Amino acid sequence: MGSGFFEIILDAMPMLTEGVKLTVVYSIVAIIPATIVGLIFALLKLSSIKILRRIGEVYVHVFRGLPLLVVIFYIYFALPQLLPLHNWFGDSYRFIAAILALTLNEGAYITEIIRAGILSIDEGQTEAAYSIGMNKYQSMRFIILPQAFKRMIPPLMNQFIQTIKDTSLLSAISVAELTRQGQIYISTSFAAIQIWTAVAVMYLVVILSLTAISSTLERRWQNDKS
Repeated sequence: MGSGFFEIILDAMPMLTEGVKLTVVYSIVAIIPATIVGLIFALLKLSSIKILRRIGEVYVHVFRGLPLLVVIFYIYFALPQLLPLHNWFGDSYRFIAAILALTLNEGAYITEIIRAGILSIDEGQTEAAYSIGMNKYQSMRFIILPQAFKRMIPPLMNQFIQTIKDTSLLSAISVAELTRQGQIYISTSFAAIQIWTAVAVMYLVVILSLTAISSTLERRWQNDKS
């Protein structure tokens, strides 16, 4: 690889850097509501009321069963056939559709993370909460969830890493994240080998950095348990 290889990458770097920023922004903006959705449906799946459990189960089965790309296409292309969403939101609908698709998809996986975290807490904790006069809501809010979320941090971090990788599919609806920025540059420069190499390296830098953080958090959790 001669100097031209790196010159092309340097020339594309402003576009790719902007793409990395948007990738991280979309991931953060999506993972927050996805966590809220995951908490709601995890509690539904753990409910003693059968219909609520079924609602939680259907949500998880549907959105874990559907490819994310299909969800993105359905929300961006199909829903506007039923409602004039592009007229209502204009260009903002691309952002809304992207975040909604990521939220619903990631939320289904987070539901299972939170459910497993709650179930990992010894039942004696709940019984102790009841013994001091707490009701079911209070025991969940003040006793179970604080302990469970501490255990959920590593898998939630791993899901955030997955969300970053999933944002690459948003390029299919022209969201200008990292993959899309690479496509745009290649369309005029035809420098596929250089740009896709740079894109791959940038994804790896972001993801391996977050993986290292996740591993550190997991070690600390294991140390706290021992």
